[in-house]
Amino acid sequence: MTEYDLTPVQRVDGMLIKRDDLYAPFGPGEVNGGKLRQCVMLVKSVRDKYDSLLTYCSIHSPQAPITAAVAHAYEMPCRILYGGTSRESVASLPMPRLSMKYGATIVLAARSGRHSILHARAKELAAEKNSFIVQYGINLINHGDTLLTAVAAQAENLPDEIENLVMTCGSGITASGVMIGLHRYGKSVKHVHLVATAPDRRVFIHENLKQYGADREFEYHDLFHRPGFQYEKSVTARWGGISLHPHYEAKTMQWFKSSGLAPESTLFWITGAEPTNPARN
Repeated sequence: MTEYDLTPVQRVDGMLIKRDDLYAPFGPGEVNGGKLRQCVMLVKSVRDKYDSLLTYCSIHSPQAPITAAVAHAYEMPCRILYGGTSRESVASLPMPRLSMKYGATIVLAARSGRHSILHARAKELAAEKNSFIVQYGINLINHGDTLLTAVAAQAENLPDEIENLVMTCGSGITASGVMIGLHRYGKSVKHVHLVATAPDRRVFIHENLKQYGADREFEYHDLFHRPGFQYEKSVTARWGGISLHPHYEAKTMQWFKSSGLAPESTLFWITGAEPTNPARN
């Protein structure tokens, strides 16, 4: 499957599921999904201008191994910047370990893991080695058409009429792209439910939609600010035989099961699955 192929829509235990996790060009159990597709398209569009890749993110984020895997595929050096952590954590946690398996170099760049601090440090380090910075969420900055189109195209094989579309909302980029795709392909969706596992991105999403003439209302369900919510805490959830990502869709599935929405009138969008094969030869 290439980055331009449509991932399937399957009916599983009565509910339609968009299986973007089945975009897995590096093989079963490796990094996969819509964020990987975005990164592949992004790197393809810039690799002739840069000598290496650099990204910064939470130590629990799959953005690091995704960037590392794409860099490995295109034979580009890759650095991952983390803040507010230790070498012991890097050596023990799955996302940094998987990034290193793909050949990335880990840089403990700051005492704090705050986005603004890591971003400033990333700009300094990128200038030293002509590195392209993969921003938070696989960035839109100066590459909006590439990234949003990568997502929007996946709406083409959705049903023409949908009562409820449920999807996880983190950076808001995938959510923006999907709704642009709904507009582009004339899909009638009565209710778009965004289940937020990160800070509020509603203004950002509406700005993206307006740029493409696709602005619309959506229902926003904020998990991030609920008492006790922890991004880094894993949750186990399945639907049918599908294991859902413990930091993202599993939490959204928990919300769905208590939402009162009927599976038979819902399409559930899976952006990606947790890698299950961290060992590489």
